[in-house]
Amino acid sequence: MSKKLIYSVCFVFALGLVLTSEANATDPNLVGWWRFNEGSGTTATDSSGNERHGVLVNDPLWVDGVHGSALEFDAGNHVAVPGYEGIMGSHPRTTCAWINVAKTSASIITWGPAGSGTKWVMRTHNGPAALRVECGQSYIYGTTDLVDGEWHHVAAVLEDDGSPAVEEIKLYVDGVLDETGEANPRPVNTASGVEFRIAYDLNNTGRTYQGLMDDVRIYDRALSADDIQALIQDPGGTVTQALHPDPADSALLKDTWANLKWSPGDFAVSHDVYFGENFDYVNDGTENTFQGNQSGTSLIVGFPGFAYPDGLVPGTTYYWRIDEVNEAEPNSPWKSSIWSFQIQPKTAWNPVPTNGAKFVDPNASLSWDPGVGALMHYVYFGDNFEDVNSATDATFITQTTHDPGPLELGKTYYWRVDESDSQTIHRGKVWSFTTTIPGGGLRGEYYNNMTLIGVPVLTRIDPGVNFNFGADSPQPNVVNEDGFSVRWRGEVETVFSEAYTFYTRTDDGSRLWLNDQLIVDKWAWVNTVADARSKPIQLVAGERYSIRMEWYNEDGNAEAHLLWESASQPKGAIPAAALSLPLRASGAKPSNGATDVKQTATLSWRPGDEAASHQLYFGSDEEAVRNADTTSPEYKGIKALGSESYDPGKLPWDTTYYWRVDEVNNLNPDSPWVGNLWSFTTADFIGIDDIEDYNDYPPNEIFSTWKDGWEVPTNGSTVGYPDPNFDQGEHFVETNIVHGGGQSMPYFYENNFKYSEITMTLVSVRDWTEEGVGVLSLWFCGDAANAAERMYVALNGSAVVYYDNPDAALIAEWTEWTIDLQEFAAQGVNLANVTTISIGFGDKNNLQAGGSGMVFFDDIRLYRPAEPEPEPAP
Repeated sequence: MSKKLIYSVCFVFALGLVLTSEANATDPNLVGWWRFNEGSGTTATDSSGNERHGVLVNDPLWVDGVHGSALEFDAGNHVAVPGYEGIMGSHPRTTCAWINVAKTSASIITWGPAGSGTKWVMRTHNGPAALRVECGQSYIYGTTDLVDGEWHHVAAVLEDDGSPAVEEIKLYVDGVLDETGEANPRPVNTASGVEFRIAYDLNNTGRTYQGLMDDVRIYDRALSADDIQALIQDPGGTVTQALHPDPADSALLKDTWANLKWSPGDFAVSHDVYFGENFDYVNDGTENTFQGNQSGTSLIVGFPGFAYPDGLVPGTTYYWRIDEVNEAEPNSPWKSSIWSFQIQPKTAWNPVPTNGAKFVDPNASLSWDPGVGALMHYVYFGDNFEDVNSATDATFITQTTHDPGPLELGKTYYWRVDESDSQTIHRGKVWSFTTTIPGGGLRGEYYNNMTLIGVPVLTRIDPGVNFNFGADSPQPNVVNEDGFSVRWRGEVETVFSEAYTFYTRTDDGSRLWLNDQLIVDKWAWVNTVADARSKPIQLVAGERYSIRMEWYNEDGNAEAHLLWESASQPKGAIPAAALSLPLRASGAKPSNGATDVKQTATLSWRPGDEAASHQLYFGSDEEAVRNADTTSPEYKGIKALGSESYDPGKLPWDTTYYWRVDEVNNLNPDSPWVGNLWSFTTADFIGIDDIEDYNDYPPNEIFSTWKDGWEVPTNGSTVGYPDPNFDQGEHFVETNIVHGGGQSMPYFYENNFKYSEITMTLVSVRDWTEEGVGVLSLWFCGDAANAAERMYVALNGSAVVYYDNPDAALIAEWTEWTIDLQEFAAQGVNLANVTTISIGFGDKNNLQAGGSGMVFFDDIRLYRPAEPEPEPAP
């Protein structure tokens, strides 16, 4: 598309797209939007409102763009967004930009570390210069050559279909879905650890961008083709709100005055300014917070002759907002977000160790940030709160650090810093911290494979996870130098009641569970040390939570760290004293918070290290189970060590249950160890097979349940991968291409004068009439390269229903097949006593020449028939 044509499009659609543009600017899924409309300076404003402002690195040039100005890049200059690491995991996303590129292998938008599916790189291909996305050891690229001296709009779209993979990424050029060339398939599992860049790739700095770029956007949803067309019709979009506050939102200022600045909205003629000390007043524009209407985009506060002429008050938080005004526009005024900043207090603040900290090194020094104008500091320190609180006699110091000398282990200390500005002494708060205690750690189980399979070759107590083995073995002559894995189990004690973020910093793959919920999943090879983080999790101070970390190293450098961070807890390795051995029950199955659980599920758990028996509590009342004791109706009795399971019987549909396992050892004074509260919700359907219960060991291999054509000359079926490499993480089941959960069933068929059929004998789910079910549902995913063979389901070995489309095996996306059970009943099946279910290809009563292929199956269920649509009102 030529530049001339683009401008014509802009002109034609300008009036009609104002409302669309405003929607773009406030789209909650727009997580980053760099319009490059500044035209000068060293900052690229984030117009999404998320404050992810870019910093220009090595002076890219400001030039004319598709809409307003743009940036010209060459020789490695680019835009960095400090602290932003992009969209993680398999979350859906769209990355798009206007580009006028002059070379192949030019990085457009990048983030994430190099590894197996762990990065997201949108660039030009290395000949021809088509659009390409690579995710680490995998890629997909288009066929349209972009090096033609023209502007093009490019977009890459990832949808989350349950198991998003690189080959499913859609590439758009100028709003048209581009035909893709070669794809190297692999699941997408983007990891943290490498910051977001525009026109640069931190993993491959040689892939510099040469050319022009404009209007870069990231969405955390998959845009449709119509959405992308709308972006092309309105290049540059429209921003109506004031953005980019200076001081930055939540900033801390040392001066008692400030010069407020902002970036204006596109339609603004003037600006209504609101400023005050109360969030609600500023938000509502009441109580004298309105500072007036002005044409400029700056306002001084806290200075004689301006608002707050007596100065801003130290220690006070101020709030402000800007309403953009244009009387000619019906939607005016446009209200900005509420921004804030705080004036540094006159008292000492920001103590290190943090107030209330635990597990502090007994040799730690104390430090703090000084109050405004502080010239001298009076430090009071001791192990008694009242003594420190009432102390008045101290020697002043001029530095903002204090060494209290070696401290006792496991003891709480108190300290106070009074600040003097030579005229007034400003009394500080009394802070406290507790030193660490000896011991602590996690149970580490080391395996000489990368899949944690079999018996550990080494079990030991590790004082936390903070290792850099380099190219060496964790234990020479016992654990491999390469190709090993580790599982650490135990408990973690939190210090503060606030939201915690956990990190695994590893080379290579890692997973992390807290209270038996998976919170980090980066099970992929990475050729560098990279962080993967959890979402913030609200925890309670002093509580202990079960924690489990798994890690594998494929080759080369071996490094693993477990870290935490909260508002009061600086990011760092979890200390040994905060960790303890797994004394409580863990490993809940069904997993904590699980949904769609079978009504006939048997509960199981992993025993604590000191358990001699288990007290089990179960019921549908959350608080009753949480507070139950051995006299409560929720108490289900004692289970002996070695009997870590409980059968609650058949449960009702769509009901949430809670359970708890307390570990008991009458010889230990700390017994019982009260377990965590777990929950699960039963399904609103009958599960025939979700493919989740199979593993690689007898008798739980998938082919032990689904009998295939083994040793049947005329049956060409094979269920499960026939020869998986367990050491390389392969299994009999499929773990990447799944519809639900973590596994699906690979089914190979070969129908050259054969039929293919696999059969499951039903044990507990034989009544296909209970709860009013009437529909059989199963999901399948084929491949366009498969041979076309008719697919069928048979019950009791005789009643057969064929899929309507004879080319079903060629459908290369997850597709649901629903069958009315009356189709089987009409063939004589007693639905109250179904003994077998078979899935087949071909016709075993009419063998003829045919082909082969592979299809995945998942989530075989029975549902109630859908409720009929109500009749429309007359």
